[in-house]
Amino acid sequence: MRTMEFGLDIWLLYPSLGLEKTLETVEREGFRYIEYPYEMFRDAGENLMRRVKEVAEKAKSYSVKPYQVHGEYGSINFELTSGDPVSREKALGRMEEWLRYASMLEADVLVVHLGFPRPRLDETYDRVIEGVVELNVEIARRLAEVGEEYGVKVAFENCVEPWFGASPADLLLLLEEADVQGLGVCLDTGHLNVNGLDVAGSIRRLGDAIIATHLHDNDGRYDQHLPPLAGSIDWREVLKAFREIKFDKPLIYEFGSQRGQSPENIVATLRLVTGYLKSIG
Repeated sequence: MRTMEFGLDIWLLYPSLGLEKTLETVEREGFRYIEYPYEMFRDAGENLMRRVKEVAEKAKSYSVKPYQVHGEYGSINFELTSGDPVSREKALGRMEEWLRYASMLEADVLVVHLGFPRPRLDETYDRVIEGVVELNVEIARRLAEVGEEYGVKVAFENCVEPWFGASPADLLLLLEEADVQGLGVCLDTGHLNVNGLDVAGSIRRLGDAIIATHLHDNDGRYDQHLPPLAGSIDWREVLKAFREIKFDKPLIYEFGSQRGQSPENIVATLRLVTGYLKSIG
């Protein structure tokens, strides 16, 4: 049976350790895969391209593989479904640029959030939602086309907000309607748990549509980004489900450091959690 591989969103250690020290620590601890978080680039402004190039150059000295990059999120997700076509096109252009950045960073997958709806003065919410589904299908097709040019797949993350994109059924509908290659799902365990969705059942439902992951835990009420085993998710069932679908990609941690936790203790947490998950996976 294939041993499951684990990696981490390096925001867990960066910026407190700096990029090079972070990559050195990840490598020393035996992790082969990382995610570059959007937060690494969020404040770069007009220097974003330079920041991406700097990170890519420094990473060449280390053996870790940048498996995935988290694209821009926040206001852009409302702009992507704006009632103004010009605003939508600008937002989509920015998201397409993130595929270029992911390629420069030598990542296989760009993780993105779906376009989110806002209530509108002249439309009932059911019509808004219907339009949002259509717009997200259009977004998916555009991103897949650009992603093919750059050799990067696009993974739509199940959202924590109880909107379109929160459930496996939503994401499967999106992929089915888009009907193009190069698309998949980033399965976020914590978001599923907050929405009261069975995590293991969701993994089985999505199956090989899952091309990226965010592993973290919570109490089922808030998106706390706790380490696995620190919340209410049944991790034995989660790992069993990943085995059943023959998942062959890295499982990426996306939990955050706890208040006052030192980098040394974060690394110790990673060791302990990973040892346990490997033992049941």
